Amino acid sequence: MAVFDLTEGRVSTQLTRMTLPFFVGMSSMILASMVETVYIGMLGAQELAAYSFMFPVMMALTSVSMGVGVGASSLIARAQGAGDQQRVRVITTHTAVLTIALTAVLSVATLPALTWLFGLIGAKGEVLDLVVAFSIVWIPGLVTFTLPMVSSTVLRALGIAKEPGYVLTVTSGMQLIISPVLIFGLFGLPAQGLVGSAQAFIIVGLLRLVALGYLVARERLLIPADAFKGLIISSRAIMRIAFPAMLSSLIGPVSMAVTIALLAAHSDAVVAAFGIVSRVEMLVTMILGALASSVAPFVGQNWGARKIDRIHEGLSLSNGFCLGWGIVCFAVLAPLGSDLVDLINSEPELVEAASWFFLIVPLGFGLMGVGQIYSSLFIALGKPIPPTLLSVLRTVVIYVPMALLFDHFWGYIGIFVALLLSNLLFGVAAWAWGRYMFRTEVAHTRIRYPRNSAAVSETN
Repeated sequence: MAVFDLTEGRVSTQLTRMTLPFFVGMSSMILASMVETVYIGMLGAQELAAYSFMFPVMMALTSVSMGVGVGASSLIARAQGAGDQQRVRVITTHTAVLTIALTAVLSVATLPALTWLFGLIGAKGEVLDLVVAFSIVWIPGLVTFTLPMVSSTVLRALGIAKEPGYVLTVTSGMQLIISPVLIFGLFGLPAQGLVGSAQAFIIVGLLRLVALGYLVARERLLIPADAFKGLIISSRAIMRIAFPAMLSSLIGPVSMAVTIALLAAHSDAVVAAFGIVSRVEMLVTMILGALASSVAPFVGQNWGARKIDRIHEGLSLSNGFCLGWGIVCFAVLAPLGSDLVDLINSEPELVEAASWFFLIVPLGFGLMGVGQIYSSLFIALGKPIPPTLLSVLRTVVIYVPMALLFDHFWGYIGIFVALLLSNLLFGVAAWAWGRYMFRTEVAHTRIRYPRNSAAVSETN
């Protein structure tokens, strides 16, 4: 296997090498989604609102791949750091089987409940009909998203970041070409409208699956003959980390669903505005998510090799970058965000709602990134419960009550303030808990492996 050793070399260089390709790839996907939003906005406000209602459901359904990928990555990175190549192959093989099975079950379970589900979060009338029609096409193609994303995560756990990033970037570019052809009916094809976007999603997913499947096969990470041998044991190990990670990932869609339900009480224009700004938010904060995703395999491999000082240095560099990037995001989006939205849709109420979002929410991006870094630290060390508890506290205990209260007094502006405060508190809590947990784990490691453990640094 042509893996990359993350336990040697400059820490900053290794983190950059892991982060940038993933950032470019994921940003390309989000940028393609934003351009797709422009295409759909050209169809009309109702189509744009329907697409916005679909967004939290998309996030919820794709959380399966995120969770399984996180669980597999944690196990694979530590096995790689310890030099156990056979375990790497076994976990990779069983991860593929588990991803396919879980995606199939989730898809079959969701399809009959679409009308009820979207009605629950506020869709009605023609908007409800549009989002259900979109989902009927989109959901059966879910495996073309989940399996490639898990494959990308597995490769990154082994330090292979550049080529998966290329695949995500190139296929996202192809989406920009395929989507308008199907949505608007170019080159003599019938116009599919909103449903065309779902069809493009499946076509691009298939291309992505073939390319990433080739990379996995090239690295000889699969053992087809043993696909089901020891599957239950591996699945338990993966799901012990993956299930809490899935729950943590689901908190985001729940938070978004609550937000959209509250915004829907104001107007479709406000919902459409949130659909746009949430994609801008994902784009500008993706570098933070990419860095957090790089921290996980970096910590996993160095923990397996008992190189504690490198982990401390990686955490310090990552925290500093997150806080600096948060400042940059606010400095750019606060004055210019409304102009960006105006290019997509110039409806006054929509632009005003987007302007308030960009004046308030970006203030919390930096600490939100710090929270993501320490969530990755927990996962890398095989401790998925703290990030899940932090996510639950962030949404259920902090955000939802504040959003309901602030919405009553200040309208949708209060909802944006609640988003800001929940991000700030999440970052501080994750940082404090993560530091305490890591010091405790290092102390235990020094007892078990006194010759290979480094002293605990207080610099992070």
